[in-house]
Amino acid sequence: MYKLQWERTLNALRNIISENMFDRFFANATLISLSENGAVIQLPEGIDPKELLPYRSLLEHSWQSSNNTQNRINFEFQASNATPAYTVSQNYSLNSTLETTSIPLSRNHTFNNFVAGDKALLAFNAAFAVAENPSNNKYNPLFIYGAPGLGKTHLLQAIGNYVLESEPDKKVCYLTAHDFMEQFIKSLREQRVSEFSSYYRNKVDVLLIDDIQNWSGKEETQNEFFHIFNALHQAGKQIVLTSDVPAVEVKSLAERLVSRFSWGLTVDIQPPDVETREAILRQKAKAQHLDIDNEVILYLAENISGNVRFLENAITKLTAQASVMHHDIDMTLARRVVNEILPTIRRRVNVNAIIQAVSQHFDIPADKLIEKGRGTQEVSKARQVAMYLTKELSTLSLQGIGQHFGGRDHATVIHANKSVKQYIETDPTFAREIETLKNNIRD
Repeated sequence: MYKLQWERTLNALRNIISENMFDRFFANATLISLSENGAVIQLPEGIDPKELLPYRSLLEHSWQSSNNTQNRINFEFQASNATPAYTVSQNYSLNSTLETTSIPLSRNHTFNNFVAGDKALLAFNAAFAVAENPSNNKYNPLFIYGAPGLGKTHLLQAIGNYVLESEPDKKVCYLTAHDFMEQFIKSLREQRVSEFSSYYRNKVDVLLIDDIQNWSGKEETQNEFFHIFNALHQAGKQIVLTSDVPAVEVKSLAERLVSRFSWGLTVDIQPPDVETREAILRQKAKAQHLDIDNEVILYLAENISGNVRFLENAITKLTAQASVMHHDIDMTLARRVVNEILPTIRRRVNVNAIIQAVSQHFDIPADKLIEKGRGTQEVSKARQVAMYLTKELSTLSLQGIGQHFGGRDHATVIHANKSVKQYIETDPTFAREIETLKNNIRD
């Protein structure tokens, strides 16, 4: 299990240090031991462990943020030919008893520090209502969906933290859909399915499961959860689920589960607007006791959109660079950070990949999207989406985009961009389609 946590840590670390430094030091580094005393990282051949000492704090921050824990980990670095300093603690891996299945809740995920703009207010209010009265709530199950990085996990854990604070005797279980599936598979392998099922049915008061879209096509896991769901719901135990998409849009999700998930309340979270992004940045800065000028906050909010995690990364990068460079947090650093983050947001995606993705999504031949004629209304709308996504996900200029789509001028591209934005603002279903396309293309 610790290997999965290490992979999550590396993904988080990649976002806060330069690509060159990550590739040199960490891309081929290995977590070889982990215990209550600390963790040992084996470095690639030729790397001096002393070179990485300044990265300890960033590595620990990445571990805590990516694994939703406040536990401090002391990282030690050793050369590839060194003798291991520690052995893996048996207590750290998944315990043989099912009492330890829940992932520890992050104390940073509370209702007090969740910035609920207009596009997340309904989800926030529903989550708070559930947390206030988990034993007798009409929102059961509560199903929260939205694109990655918009705060679903934050709300899920905020519910758990609130319940435990107000009713310490409640048994709150938080885990990802993937972790639930892994536990179920382990119980199958060890012939302990009845014990696994009994634990969730009889010992859990509030069940919080993140990212159920990962159960797509996992028929046995879905079947087991169906029975657990029925038992919990009948007993009045609260269930809260999150997903990147509505239950009905999760591929190969059993119809009976889709039906059960609709019994309570389904709410969505959409990307925050500029004002909300400003508020989020101020909140993150305040939490780290940073004094950042309004000009810098506004610049970051206007240039970093779509994902709250990118905003968090911006604050982390600003803090790290200001510390390393002994430089005040000003517009110079802000521009540097935005230039580092934008390639992640707007990767150098091949325009042909975008065209193919849009073609498949709308079931329109790719050559229709790039021909000079206007085509049908459906073709025209799909072409506008393709131009919009190319502007969002690639580094092509407006003129360059127009050339790829039948030699159109930059004014046509601007019009397409405005049209798609209007569709997104007025049609939540269409907005989800665009987010899904973005995520598919980025992957």
